[in-house]
Amino acid sequence: MYDTSTNFLVVHEWAYGLTEIAHILSLALSIGLIALVDLRLLGVGPREVTPARLLRATAIGTVIGLVTAVTSGLLIASTDPVRYFNHPTMRLKLTAVVVGLIFNYALHNRVARGAYSPAAGRIVAVLSLAVWTTAVFGGIFYAFT
Repeated sequence: MYDTSTNFLVVHEWAYGLTEIAHILSLALSIGLIALVDLRLLGVGPREVTPARLLRATAIGTVIGLVTAVTSGLLIASTDPVRYFNHPTMRLKLTAVVVGLIFNYALHNRVARGAYSPAAGRIVAVLSLAVWTTAVFGGIFYAFT
């Protein structure tokens, strides 16, 4: 059985706080950059900046943010994995994150590169914003339950 009292983040409260900060900042970075591309797909922003150009400019920051968010999230969950993974709100968040990652790299980025019609771009942008908003609010709601 896993003894949570030996977990580094449990033993050192400052480390838990820093991990939370890293998690929140990396979520803001990655989801914020994805949202910028989504907004451009919806027609918001300067017309001379195409969604494809914006996607290229934000790709590395998005990956860094997502990797950091997933890693820090798993570290946070390691403080009490049974409680985290048995909570329905956390399951919603985790499902949204997995769906968001698959959606972002399987469809969203293809559409943003201009391979599809503007109507498809708007649909994909709305779906992307909905999935990532669900992930964010799933985490917020978990924190208050």
